[in-house]
Amino acid sequence: MDYLLASAGRAEPAMNLRGLSAATRARIAFARLSDAEVPAKRLVAIYLAVAALIEDDFGSHRTREFQIVQAAKAAHRLASGTHRRWAMWNPKGEDIPIEIHAYPRSSGLVLRKIGEAMGKVVDPLVGVAVPEIIKLKVERFGLHPSHRAAAE
Repeated sequence: MDYLLASAGRAEPAMNLRGLSAATRARIAFARLSDAEVPAKRLVAIYLAVAALIEDDFGSHRTREFQIVQAAKAAHRLASGTHRRWAMWNPKGEDIPIEIHAYPRSSGLVLRKIGEAMGKVVDPLVGVAVPEIIKLKVERFGLHPSHRAAAE
């Protein structure tokens, strides 16, 4: 995951993403995460947490696409926007603060590309880590409600 963040290149402002391919926008999303100094461990934790939540919920969607998109949504939120602030001078001699906040759309192929890239790195850990995560969760919080419904 460190390599994925380090090799992402330069982050573009969110206002400049229109018209770029999904793969390029996904790469820029990783660059934004890198610029925000989001640790690679956090992205791994997000992916494993999503995998554990889906596995533990008997009523959840079980498709790979659902898992990678949900993990990508959570990762994308960590550093998705571009924020600019400046002051504009008016004739009365006062500074008027101006802000612009732009967020890239979190949907479609971009999320699939982000999730697939995360999955390539983390999938080898899922088989070992997810049962442990679920075990710890059950010890601390009890069974998921879908387990109780299935037992009845």
